[in-house]
Amino acid sequence: MDLKRTELKFIITIDEYHKLKNELKHLMQLDTHAKVVDRMYHVRSLYFDDIYDSRALEKADGVEFHQKYRIRSYDGEDCRLEYKTKIGNMTNKQSFWLTKEIETALITQNYNILYKNLDDSLIQGMVGRMKFDHLKPALWIDYDREAYTHPIGETRITFDKAITANSYGRHHEFKRNILEPKTLILEVKYTSILPDFISKVVFHRNYQVLSYSKYYMGWLLTQV
Repeated sequence: MDLKRTELKFIITIDEYHKLKNELKHLMQLDTHAKVVDRMYHVRSLYFDDIYDSRALEKADGVEFHQKYRIRSYDGEDCRLEYKTKIGNMTNKQSFWLTKEIETALITQNYNILYKNLDDSLIQGMVGRMKFDHLKPALWIDYDREAYTHPIGETRITFDKAITANSYGRHHEFKRNILEPKTLILEVKYTSILPDFISKVVFHRNYQVLSYSKYYMGWLLTQV
């Protein structure tokens, strides 16, 4: 497992967001997925967990190593399966674009379809976890993302807003807001090196790095 990418998370206020964004937009490019009107795109993820809610409880117990399977779409377009591993602030992510047939098969655990698509190691690994660990759809996480990129270090800075969670299979009225009002999540991601001119803009504000999981917070809020 090659963990080369650093991922740092912060919770910031709306006022802090506006100040930081106004500086970053002169140093970085807006993500190509963003809509022209509001500079954002919508992210929807379906997270999978086992019958013991191990992914959530490991976070609660402070386990350093994390792994997650999720199906993610952007603005409701084609989905991809993602397998994300994390130790501390270091991450790795594998992904595989899904046809609608395979996406539905993963969600409904249709092994007749899945066994025909085991050539991809990611599908193969997830099917194994479904069979032996009873991995199943657990939680929807939705949010709007504004993202900026820079080629040095494959740097990516994102602002995630209006984050909601809903247990898989429950009516939309049970959707819960994850964050406190007038706050959002700032993520700073880079490989090997973060450009100094970006680092100075972000870190001179003394934001506090958090061990934060949208999935875990959503899981907590949907238990009641």
